[in-house]
Amino acid sequence: MEGGTENNSIQSVITFDRGGEWVPLRKPKNTTCDSTARSKDECSLHIHASYSISQKLNVPMAPLSEPNAVGIVIAHGSVGGAISVMSPDVYISDDGGYTWARMLEGPHHYAILDSGGLIVAIEHSNQPVNIIEFSTDEGQCWYRYVFSSEPIFFTGLASEPGARSMTVSVWGFRGSFLSRKWVSYTIDFSQLLSRTCEDKDYTIWLAHSSDPSDPSDGCILGYKEQYRRLRKSSVCQNGREYTVTKQPSVCPCTLEDFLCDFGYYRPENQSVCVEQPELKGHDLEFCLYGRRELLKTSGYRKIPGDKCSGGESPSREETDMKKKCTSNFLNPSQLAASPSSTPIILAVVAVLLVTVVAGVLIVKKYVCGGRFLVHRYSVLRQHAEATGGDGLDTLDPVPTATKGGYHDDSDEDLLE
Repeated sequence: MEGGTENNSIQSVITFDRGGEWVPLRKPKNTTCDSTARSKDECSLHIHASYSISQKLNVPMAPLSEPNAVGIVIAHGSVGGAISVMSPDVYISDDGGYTWARMLEGPHHYAILDSGGLIVAIEHSNQPVNIIEFSTDEGQCWYRYVFSSEPIFFTGLASEPGARSMTVSVWGFRGSFLSRKWVSYTIDFSQLLSRTCEDKDYTIWLAHSSDPSDPSDGCILGYKEQYRRLRKSSVCQNGREYTVTKQPSVCPCTLEDFLCDFGYYRPENQSVCVEQPELKGHDLEFCLYGRRELLKTSGYRKIPGDKCSGGESPSREETDMKKKCTSNFLNPSQLAASPSSTPIILAVVAVLLVTVVAGVLIVKKYVCGGRFLVHRYSVLRQHAEATGGDGLDTLDPVPTATKGGYHDDSDEDLLE
C-alpha cells in the first residue's frame, strides 16, 4: 500500500494479517539505498503502483500476481526512504512479499505463464526491440530470445487470462509515424518446456514461514497453510490441468491471537497488554447487544476471525447488569421484552383494560340510554295528539274514565 508521511513523501507498507499490523517492505539483498534514504544501509523497498502511474512516472505496469502462481509478486520499485522519481527497476517476491530481489534492471512489461513456471518480460523503451526475456526459476536466471530479425516499436504484451497458457503475444509496429505497419508475434514456449512436471518436481511450501523450528511458524490469525509448489530448479511444464493444492491446519493460541481488551494497551514493541493507569480500580462497563455489561478481564480478547484453538486462554467474563443502553436502537432484534421490563408492561395493560371498561359504561349510559328515552318520548307524543290532549303535560301513563282514551271495547258494544 502507498501512503504519505509527515514530510509529504510517499512510502510503501505491507500487511500479512488483514490490516492488523503494517510494516515497511524489506530492503532487497545486494541493493543500495538511493538519495531518498537518510542512511545508505537502512531503507526499504517502495512499490510503484497506481500513484506513480497517475503521476506519469516511467512505470509501464502495476504490480502483478496470479492466484495459481502461489507466492509470486512482481512489481516496479525503488530502494530508499521513499518512492523515487527516477526510473524504477523490477523486483520479485517468491514468498508473498516477505522478501524481495531485483529481477530486471529498468522498467519492463512482464507476464506470468504456466501457473508461475514461466515468467516473460520485454524492456520498456522508446527504441525498437526484438528480444523477449524469460525465466523458468521464478526470476533468478534470465534468458534472451530474438523473436524477429527486424525490431519493432513495442506497444503491448498479452497472454491468455488465468496464467495457464504457454504462449504470449507481442504487439508493435514498424515504419514512421505517418506510415505504420502493425505486426504481432505469438511465441509458444511449450517447445522449450516440453517435459510434463512429475511429483519429484514439486515441494511443500509453508506460507508465512520465518523460523521452521518454532511450533507456531507460519501461523497467521490462528491457522497455517502448506502448498504444493514447483521447485525452482525444475524445468518442466505445469500444464493447463495444474491446480493449486493446500493443506490448512489450526494453530495453538498465543498472545498474538488476542487484542488488548477495554482499558488495556500494548506498550511499543511488547506483546503483553497492560492496564491503563487512569482506569485502575474502576469497574469496566460497556454496552453489548443492547445491554450494559460489567467486564472482568485479564486484558485480552480474541481477534475477530482468528481460528486458533487451545494454548493461551486469557480469562474474560461479562456480567449482564440488566439495564438497557442506547445501543439497542442500533439492534432492533434486542428490543424484545426482558424480565426487568415485565412490571411496566403489566401496568400498561391494566390501564388499557380500565379505559376500555369505562368507555363501555359511558356508551351504555349516555348513548344507548339516551336513544331509549327519545324513543319513549316520541311514542307518548303521538298518543297525546291522537286523543286530543292539550299538551304533553296532561299525559298520564294510566288513562282515566273522564278522558277519551283508547280502550278495548268493540263497535258492537257501543251500538248496544
